[in-house]
Formats: sequence, structure tokens, C-alpha cells
Amino acid sequence: MKKKIFKVLALAFALSLVFLLAACSGTGSTATTVTTLPPVISKTAQPTTVMAALDYFNRVMDAVKTGKPAVSPKVSKDISNVVCDNASLKAAIPTLKKYMLNTSADSAKYGADLTNIFPVKGQDWGSRLTAADVRYANCLEAQTTYEITIRFNDATEPAPLSSSLGKAFDLTTKDAVLKEFSKAASYITVDSLNLDYTGCYILCSVDRATDQVLTVTYIMNVNATSTVTGTGSLKAMGTVPLSLTYSSTVTYTLDWTKP
Repeated sequence: MKKKIFKVLALAFALSLVFLLAACSGTGSTATTVTTLPPVISKTAQPTTVMAALDYFNRVMDAVKTGKPAVSPKVSKDISNVVCDNASLKAAIPTLKKYMLNTSADSAKYGADLTNIFPVKGQDWGSRLTAADVRYANCLEAQTTYEITIRFNDATEPAPLSSSLGKAFDLTTKDAVLKEFSKAASYITVDSLNLDYTGCYILCSVDRATDQVLTVTYIMNVNATSTVTGTGSLKAMGTVPLSLTYSSTVTYTLDWTKP
């Protein structure tokens, strides 16, 4: 009798082990594999002052011109805050936008000359900023990148190349703006124009391991005040004041992969 009891207990124990092992190896249990990436070793120590951040920005932007990565730009433009007492002119603003807001931009393949593609266009350098040119600048360390932010002081009709904004932005002169307005000559002619640049800044993402610029975005806002005279279908309105805000955002994405 005792032998029989022992056999039953042994069988029950064996079955319990089978079910236990099945539960441990069944589909209800999943193993999580955690992959830890090695830390990025920065090629350049993190710039911690305004001047150091600007020196670093100048250097990596100049290196774009010499390194010649592929460049893909994305452009966004808008006209807002339109103030005008003439209803006919106000109603024509959407049409004027179509004439004036050209968002096309040239891209470049790897190894192409970037002199007239990448800011500052027409130059063999990308930036010449000093601490006196900006409101502030900082360089923050992210997981694999440095994130640079540069904010500029407001300026009235800054000159290309020589002004604070001109040392990094592709600025348009007043004549160039008037040329844009001339595209709408069938509606208006511009008699006077004042341009005030405000809220302009640059955002730049740099690979910490290589010091190669990955993306750089230029944000520019211009308050324009003018007097305009109606032509064509707007001739009856005569000469009226007009003010508006012109906004432009250009993001360049860079690919350093050699084909």
C-alpha cells in the first residue's frame, strides 16, 4: 500500500514539474533585450559661452562650404498682419501673395559647389558672427548632437554681409524687395518702403562625433511699412498706406554620405 502511495506522489510531482517548465517556456512569457548604445565621444568639447558657441557655429558652417555635402532646402514664406484701410487692396492680398511668395530653392548633390546654394550665398564662408552681433547664443548637448540657438537683435534695413544679420543670413536688399513687389505691378506700385527685421534666429543641429552640420534653419521676420498706388483694377483706390509682416523659414538638410 505504501509503495502504491509513493508511486502516486512521484507521478504527481513529475507532472507538476512538467507543467511548471511549460509555463516558464510558454508564449505567455517574453524576454526583453535591452540594447545600450555606446556613448558618443564629442569631437569638440561643448562650447559653454556665447563666443565659444559662435566660434563653433562659424567653424562648422564654413566646413559645409568646403566639405560639400548634399543639400536639400525646404522653404516656407508668409505675409500676415496686413493693415490697410482700402477694402479692395485688402481683398487683393491673397493674389499678391501668389505673385510674391516664391518658395523654390536650389538643392545640390554631394560634391557640388555650394557657393550659391548654401548661406551665405556668393561667399566661400558660411558665417562670420561675433558676440556683438547677437542677442544671445547657446550650444546644448543632446544624445548625439549639439543643438545651437542664435537669436539676433532687431535691425532696420540691415546691409547684406556687413550687418549682424548679414554675417549669417541671406538678406535681401530693399531693391530686391521692391523687385518682388514689381511682380504685382498689374495691381499696385510701391511708392515708399521701410523694413524692420525682428525676431530673427538660427537653429542648428550638429553631429557631436564628426562636427558635421545635419540641419540648419533660418527664421526671419520683417515688418514692412509702405505707401502704394493702385494700378489696373485697383487704380481707383489711389495712394494708400500699407503695412504687413513678411515671414521666411528656410531649413537646409545636409547629407555627408559620399555616393
